[in-house]
Amino acid sequence: MIKKLLILIISIFIIPSFVMADYPNTSIGVIDLNKILSDADAAITAAEEIEEIAIEIENEIKLSDEEMIKEQNLLIESQSIMAPEAFESRRNEYEIKAQKYNNERQLKLMKIDELIAVSRNDILNAIKPILEEISNEKGITIILEKTSIMLNAEKMDITNEVLKKLNRSLPNIKVSRD
Repeated sequence: MIKKLLILIISIFIIPSFVMADYPNTSIGVIDLNKILSDADAAITAAEEIEEIAIEIENEIKLSDEEMIKEQNLLIESQSIMAPEAFESRRNEYEIKAQKYNNERQLKLMKIDELIAVSRNDILNAIKPILEEISNEKGITIILEKTSIMLNAEKMDITNEVLKKLNRSLPNIKVSRD
C-alpha cells in the first residue's frame, strides 16, 4: 500500500515537472494575412501599378489579336487565287507565326501573375522581421494565421500592429514589367 502511494505521489508531482521542464510557457498571436496583403500601403500601390501594367498588356494583346485575325482573313481570301502549293506554304508560315504569337501572348498573361506573386512575396518577407520583433516584445511563442482559427480573443490579434509597422518600413513596392 505504501509502495502504491509512493508511486502515485511520484507520478503526480515529479514526473510532470520533468516532462514540462522542456517546454516554455506558450503565448499565441494571431495575424490576418489576407487583411495585410490587401490593406498594406505597399500592397495597395503594387496593386495599382500591376493594374496599369495589366491594362497595357491587355491593350497589346488586343492589337496583336486584331493583326492576327486580319492576317488570317487575308490568307483565307487568297486561297481562291493562289496555287495550292503556294497557299500551303503561306498557311504553314501563318501557323508557325500563330503558334509563336500564342506562346508570346501566354507569357504576357503569365507576367501579370508573376508580378502579383513577387509583390506578395516582398510583403511577406517584410513581415517576418516585424513578426519577430512583436513576438519578442510581447513574449509570443506561436503566431497563427487567422484563416486557420475558428475563435480567438481580440487581444491575441496582432494584425493592426503588424500593418502599422509594415506601412512604416515598406511604404511601397516598385513593380516593374521588365
